[in-house]
Amino acid sequence: MSFLKSRGYLLSLVALGAVLAFAACGGGNEKTSGTASPGGGAGERIQGGTLTVQSLGFQSLDPHFSNFAQDIGYERMLWRGLYTLDKENVPQPAMADGQPQVSADGLTYTIKMKKDLKWSDGQPLTAKDFVAGFKRTCNPANAGNYESLIDKSVVGCGDFFGALGTKDAPKTPTPDELKALQDKVAVKAIDDTTVEIKLMQKQVTFPLIISLWLAFPVPTHLDRFASETADTQADWGTDPKRLVYNGPYMLTEYVQQDHITLVPNPNWAAPAGVSPTLDKLVIKFIEKNDVADNAYEAGELDQAFADLSNLAAIKSKFGAEYFKNVNAETRGLEMELTHKPLDNLDVRLALSQAIDRKTLNDVASNGGFAPTTSWIPETAGGAAPDAFETDIGFDKASAQKHLADAGFPNGQGFPLLKMLVRDTPEARAQAEFLKKGFKEILNIDTELDPVDSATRSQRLNDHQYELAPRSGWSQDYPDPENWIISLFDTGGSNNVYTCSDKDIDALIVKAHFNTNDQERRQQYKDINKLVVTRLCGIAPYYHGAFHWLIKPYVVGMQDNATVQDSEIPGDWNAEAWGRSK
Repeated sequence: MSFLKSRGYLLSLVALGAVLAFAACGGGNEKTSGTASPGGGAGERIQGGTLTVQSLGFQSLDPHFSNFAQDIGYERMLWRGLYTLDKENVPQPAMADGQPQVSADGLTYTIKMKKDLKWSDGQPLTAKDFVAGFKRTCNPANAGNYESLIDKSVVGCGDFFGALGTKDAPKTPTPDELKALQDKVAVKAIDDTTVEIKLMQKQVTFPLIISLWLAFPVPTHLDRFASETADTQADWGTDPKRLVYNGPYMLTEYVQQDHITLVPNPNWAAPAGVSPTLDKLVIKFIEKNDVADNAYEAGELDQAFADLSNLAAIKSKFGAEYFKNVNAETRGLEMELTHKPLDNLDVRLALSQAIDRKTLNDVASNGGFAPTTSWIPETAGGAAPDAFETDIGFDKASAQKHLADAGFPNGQGFPLLKMLVRDTPEARAQAEFLKKGFKEILNIDTELDPVDSATRSQRLNDHQYELAPRSGWSQDYPDPENWIISLFDTGGSNNVYTCSDKDIDALIVKAHFNTNDQERRQQYKDINKLVVTRLCGIAPYYHGAFHWLIKPYVVGMQDNATVQDSEIPGDWNAEAWGRSK
C-alpha cells in the first residue's frame, strides 16, 4: 500500500493450516471509539438514499496495475474476483461456485464459476474474462505492480512479464513472440464457466493471492479488450461509458480532482447475499482532513478522516462519531536508494537514528500511532516494536558518527534532499518534524516537495523521489510474505526504493515456496531483520491506525471495519453500506 493499499495482525501456525485448507486466519484487529458507547450505524439499513464520503484521488482504476490504497478501494467497489476475503480474512467464493479443486501435487487449480453471471451491461461474464485478467497482470505492457506475487508461481507469467527486458537491458520481441509468451501463461478456460491455473511450485498462500485485484476479470466482449495483446494500461480508462463492471457498483461520473459517483450494479451477483441499498454513493476527493472535517460538521459529508493535527479537539467535539481502527500497517521514511548519497548505509543509519519516533508520534500525530523500529508488526509475524532500537532507533551521537563515517562530518558537503509529501497538515507536520531534526542533529538541509495523492503515487512508482516520509505498507492478505515479496526482492514489482540485497534475495528464494511453516515464518523474521538493520529502502517509525468520523445513521462502515480497509471504513464490503432511519 509508499503503497498503503492496502492491507493483519492475524498470523499463527493455526492460520497457515487453515490456508492449506483454503481458509485464512480470523479475528484480532483492535477497534476503539471516541467514547464507551458505540457510534455510527447501529440501526437497520433502509432502501434508498445517498452517502457522500471522503477519500483521495487515484492514480489508476486499473486493478491489474494498481498498488495504492485509494485506487484499490475503488476497484473493489467496481469489480470482484473469483474469491474474496471475508471479515475474518477467510477466502470465500465470490464469482466462483465453491472452493477450487486442487490436484494432489498442489500444482493445478480448477475453479468452477457460478452460472449465468453477467457484466453490468448484461453481457455474459465468462471464464475467458478471468483468464484475461491473470494474463493482463502478467502483460509487460501493463506492468502490473502485483505481478511479483505470481511471477514465480503461475507457469509462464514471469517469462511474459520479462519479455521487454529492463531499462538497462531492453528487449524488442516481435508481436508474434509476445503472443507466444502470452499463450504460455498457464491460465486457461476449460469451458465458459471453468478456469484452470497451473503452478510451477506449490504455494501455500495461493488461495489468498487469487482473492486480490490482480485476478479481477477483464470485459473481453468490449472491442478494445478483444485482442489480448492490446490490453495495455491506457486501454482501461476512467470514462464510465468505456467500462463495465461485475462488482456491487457502477461508475457513472468522474470529475478529476473532485469526485466520483457510483450507483448499484443491477447485475451484481451478491455472493454473500448482500446488495447495495443506496441510490447513489458519492466519493469526494479531499486531500486535507481539516477541510473534510469542516464539511463533515456542516453536514456535507457522512464520513471523513479525522484530522490528526487536531485530534484531541476532534474527539471532544464529535464523541462517539469518532472511530479508531488499528490497521496492519507500517510507515516510515522511504529512501530511493539509487539517489546518492542514499546508497550509503551510513547515511541511511544517520537519518534513521536522527528520528525521535516517540516525539514524532506525540507531536506530529497527537499520539495516534504506535512507534516502532520493526517493518513487519510483531503480531503479523515480525518483531516487537523496540526490537531494533539499538540498531536504527533514536541516538544523536550514533547518528552524527554515521554521517561522519559516510564522509559528511557535521553535515559538511551533504546535498540538499527533497521529501515527497502529500500536501496535508498531518503529512507536512511529520515532514517538518523530520526536517527540523535532521538540521539540529545532523546539520543537513532537506526541503519539502508537497503534491496531491495521485501525483505522489505516480512519482513513487516511477522512482521520482529521494525521501518520502509517512510512506510504507498496509497488509493485503494475512501472511508475512505479503510484507516482503515484491517489496524487497531485487526487481520486485512493488520495490519502489530499489532495494537490492543478495542476502535478502537468497532468503526470499528459500521462504517463498517453503511448505515447512515454522521454518518459513522464521525465514521471514530473518528477512525482516535484514530489511530493517540494513535500512533497505525504509526507516520504519510507526505502526498505523485509521481515524475516522462516521455519522450515527451510517450503516455498514464501522461494523465492517477490518485490517482489509483501504481508506474508508469497511470499503472492502461497500455493498453493505447504507443509511438507517
